[in-house]
Amino acid sequence: MRLGRFIPAAVLFPLAVAPATAQEPTPWAQIQTSSAIVGIGGQSGEGQLTLPNLGTNCIYPFKVSGFGAGLQVGISQASAAGPVQNLTKLADFPGSYSATHGEATILAGGGGTTLKNNNSPVTMDLKSQTSGLNIGVSGQGLTIAMPVPPVEAPRTYVLEFGYNKYWMNKANSAKLNEVLAAWKCTFTRIKIVGHTDAVGKEDQNLQLSVKRATAVRDYLLGAGVYPKRIEPLAAGENNQRVPTYQGQRLRANRAVVVTIE
Repeated sequence: MRLGRFIPAAVLFPLAVAPATAQEPTPWAQIQTSSAIVGIGGQSGEGQLTLPNLGTNCIYPFKVSGFGAGLQVGISQASAAGPVQNLTKLADFPGSYSATHGEATILAGGGGTTLKNNNSPVTMDLKSQTSGLNIGVSGQGLTIAMPVPPVEAPRTYVLEFGYNKYWMNKANSAKLNEVLAAWKCTFTRIKIVGHTDAVGKEDQNLQLSVKRATAVRDYLLGAGVYPKRIEPLAAGENNQRVPTYQGQRLRANRAVVVTIE
């Protein structure tokens, strides 16, 4: 075994990634009244938080109160939507929001209002999506309830490969599906490090570890994980998981380690 350091896979082996867009995807909230009742005026509602900056189909439903104040009786639905700013963890989204300036009224026809969470930096820039209808927020503000249970899953996953192999098999695909189920739609980074055993030439082992890391990364990208959350690295035969002498085969070293950070 030769001592070495982690080397970014992207430097050693061109990785096929989607071209960067001029503008990063932005979290988005959409809210609608669930009822318009005499004396209440549609003060309750529901919504969904969409997080394309984490991946495809990353959607969290929530309940809202104080939305739709002042709606006329007989209006069954009214809605508003807009970008969410300064959101770096899910727990910062629920809570009470107040207008940052002026009236807390969401105007139809292009106007809107900015609401800020009273206990976090998160803001929402909402605009009406209901033609010709202005939507108010109650004097107490708008309150969002969205349970955010902790993720109870491992933060490290080890995928082992056969000798000189780098393609995904059923066992490794199943393990990555566990990663996706637990961590795809969370504010985390995914670190991928490809390893080999100490059999063969060092430069060839480095390229083999690049291929293994690339195969894992491509699987996650194919499942819709946002590319910038993934960090692929290659270690080759250096930094072995189980130190061995040069030329010794060991399946535990023919691996990719996926770490959630």
